[in-house]
Amino acid sequence: MKRTSILASATSALLFIAAIAIGIPSASASITLPKGSFQPCSVAPAPYCIESVSVTPAGAKAIVLSWVADGSAGVSAGNTNGVAAGKVLPGRWTADSAFASENYDGLYLDIKAANEFVPWIYVDAYPTFSPGNKVSLAATVASATTPVNLNADAAITIKLRISDFKVGVTYGIATEAVLDLKSAGGVNTFELTGFPVKVPQAKSPKDCKGDAGVSSAVVTQFGTILVPSNDPNYGFSFEGSTGSIYVGSNGSCNLSTPVWSPDKKSLSYKASAPRLAPDGTTINTGFYYATISSADAMALWGLKKVEDAASALVISLKTTATGTTGATKNVAVKNGRVIIQVFGFEFPDPMLDISLNPAYDAKSTSATSATNMSAQATVKKTATPKPVAKVKTTTISCLKGNVLKKVTGVKPTCPAGYKKK
Repeated sequence: MKRTSILASATSALLFIAAIAIGIPSASASITLPKGSFQPCSVAPAPYCIESVSVTPAGAKAIVLSWVADGSAGVSAGNTNGVAAGKVLPGRWTADSAFASENYDGLYLDIKAANEFVPWIYVDAYPTFSPGNKVSLAATVASATTPVNLNADAAITIKLRISDFKVGVTYGIATEAVLDLKSAGGVNTFELTGFPVKVPQAKSPKDCKGDAGVSSAVVTQFGTILVPSNDPNYGFSFEGSTGSIYVGSNGSCNLSTPVWSPDKKSLSYKASAPRLAPDGTTINTGFYYATISSADAMALWGLKKVEDAASALVISLKTTATGTTGATKNVAVKNGRVIIQVFGFEFPDPMLDISLNPAYDAKSTSATSATNMSAQATVKKTATPKPVAKVKTTTISCLKGNVLKKVTGVKPTCPAGYKKK
């Protein structure tokens, strides 16, 4: 069984290049990434390097990992069930107790140019197995090229130094992703936290089409691709973009960048996988996860209030006759970000489309508020009682024998037996 990496999918994504270079034309020079994989900044400081890696097990605090080169002493895997040594790796990121319950002892982050054609940064996390301090891929006993599953409940955080590379969009194999992009002194950093996901593996591209494709394995993986905004040829950008958009799925076949259509106000994302599980009968199901910052939501769809996302955005899932639209869709807002989740659909080839609801008017909220305020003011004005005019009264004196009585009224009269004096 040969493992299908998202690196191979990045090559196929070249088919979508024409749809990527959109928005404001960039005057920047082409991005040039280093040859070979990024090294730990602590070992080989460079404009492009890995600053840190950490894992956060379920219910626990983040554990910062340290780089241990091949041949150096390090912690062992918690167990060796179903694991064997695969290809040799340069080293691993590890720490005491970080992998005490796993059948792997660390992570190797393979981070480099996606391919020789595009200046995209590709990230793939491999589980490691290091008997005798010889670092290798933690492979299954059935296949030396198929890795064991990463822990889907343990978040992985990577922080990269990326020189003058400005992120335009991030997409890949992870869920519940959170991005942190910073720039200081002309140097940009990129931080991603997310959870590994189960990915149906394909033996060849033809397995990703039609209803007969069978996956060779289903492996829990973690990976991503960074696309720059400041490359004039292969960048992703739109007016007002902050680069804080992430789109993830577990469909690694034909993985492409999101495509923005300014005319339709839609953001589309395609990914696919073999329709059938390794047993040849069970249908593989998938998910899409997108996180969009409030600033990007404003730039794309004019959402002045990010809280309007649930009613302002329409989430569509497009498939061929083979696929299905039977999926759960959810739009939420958390920490100022729009979170979009779609899951439970069937492969092979769904496309996610996020567009503006035709019935939504970004100005309507403020206009409605102004109307309501005006109406309230009118009600208050008409409800205020007018002052009552003062009635003029007269006082007269009435006499009965020696008794004098004064009577006050509008038209006063003397009581019986009294005479007006």
